[in-house]
Amino acid sequence: MSRAAWAVVAVALALLAPAPAARAAAGTYTVTVDGSGAAFLYKICLKTTTTVKTYPAGGGDRVCSGKKGSTNGAFDLTAEYTDGDTVWMDVEMLVDLSGHSRTKDDVEITGSHKCSLKGALFAGKFQCENAINKKSFTAPSIAPYQVAVDDPDAPVVQLLTLMAWCVSGAAVLGLLLTGMTLASQLRRGALEERPEYTRQIAFVMAACLLATTAGPIVGALGFSQ
Repeated sequence: MSRAAWAVVAVALALLAPAPAARAAAGTYTVTVDGSGAAFLYKICLKTTTTVKTYPAGGGDRVCSGKKGSTNGAFDLTAEYTDGDTVWMDVEMLVDLSGHSRTKDDVEITGSHKCSLKGALFAGKFQCENAINKKSFTAPSIAPYQVAVDDPDAPVVQLLTLMAWCVSGAAVLGLLLTGMTLASQLRRGALEERPEYTRQIAFVMAACLLATTAGPIVGALGFSQ
């Protein structure tokens, strides 16, 4: 067989040979989220290895639900997916109307297609088909406020000292004004009003007694501990 014939045969075989398989296109991964049991507002996002590698962080590397609540019930989130990808979800609990939130990021849910949010504010729970992927929100701990009563420079002690001086000054001023008024009425001979001013003096003295004994009374009842 001549060279020309061999060339024709080679071209024919090349045309009949199957074309190489094209690179598999990325598929999708869908998760159904049920938030009907969540007594709070939330945002939830889905991301995969494909979206993280393909898109820049914060610019499309995840698919988010937007603000949701219990009235939204169940909904689907779908993101690009390639076989072998790791799948994560970011859960954001909105704690007030000003936009403050608490988040649980990068919760791996690979293999799960159904997740749920339930519970109350600061006590919400996020759980998917796989029990390992259960996350809980806990309320922030607040340390008890301790008052250094033995430190005269402590702000609280200074405030209490100022209030004690104000009470003492008001009591002395009340006694002086009541005594001056009573003396003026007696000088004019208006003795019929004397019982009224006597009662006022009694009230002022009772207020002075209460102000001076407030500290020992509170200490005796144990409220200062």
